[in-house]
Amino acid sequence: MPANEPATPAHAYHEYFGPAIFDPLATEVIERARPRAGDRVLDLACGTGIVARRAAALAGPVGEVVGVDVNPAMLQIAHSLPVPEGARIEYREGDGTALDLPDDRFDLVYCQQGLQFFPDRASGAREMRRVLVDGGRAVVATWKGLDRHPLYGALADAEEPHLSALGVAITRDELVVPFSLGDPEQLKRLLADAGFADVDMAERSVEARFPSPDRFVERLELAYAAVVPRFAQDPSAFRAYVADVTDDTRDVVERYRRGDHVVVPMHANIAVAS
Repeated sequence: MPANEPATPAHAYHEYFGPAIFDPLATEVIERARPRAGDRVLDLACGTGIVARRAAALAGPVGEVVGVDVNPAMLQIAHSLPVPEGARIEYREGDGTALDLPDDRFDLVYCQQGLQFFPDRASGAREMRRVLVDGGRAVVATWKGLDRHPLYGALADAEEPHLSALGVAITRDELVVPFSLGDPEQLKRLLADAGFADVDMAERSVEARFPSPDRFVERLELAYAAVVPRFAQDPSAFRAYVADVTDDTRDVVERYRRGDHVVVPMHANIAVAS
């Protein structure tokens, strides 16, 4: 591994996707419903704690933030990062469809780019409603569909046959799951059916800026292996796979090149449900 490279796929996810995508999106998510001093906040599918740390800074020393994620590698990074001064964050490993948390526990629930990955989205939405106090709010962000993100569609087209050749049993639907809850009406119905009386929808966009265009696909694939670990179980096979996908997508990636960055518009639905 070259010097200064991320030690694990989870580190790659945090260091590559975090600044490019999830930090700027977190600004939009928090602005849709800002925590007040003393609020109790749940960051569901918290990953490495990007939203949790922002919420904790606003909830302050008398507030409380709990981050829950199913991925222990992501939580290990979250635990290693500093908490805003005076704030409190508790990170827990857990299943978002069956939370080990009491009813009426939180004033705010955030779920940034997590619900589409839940094996049972309806259960996840019901759990958000269950743990909220009356009058509490849930803020849920999901990417819009592949029609708004053609670069990722092209990547999936290249990835699927090469993964199949490696014996990695993953379908194209699994590869594009980040964009599988892109219909705002579907997200709104999901939350309404979970018991939320009022669901306000908005679209927000961020400009994701990825450094090192020549290594864009390599770093993207390593980061995505944090979500799909079997991508990178065999390091030599993974390197060959990355080289093949890089070759197959070189032309489409080049369309997004802006100087020393790949610049990709990312479009999200953000629901505020109460």
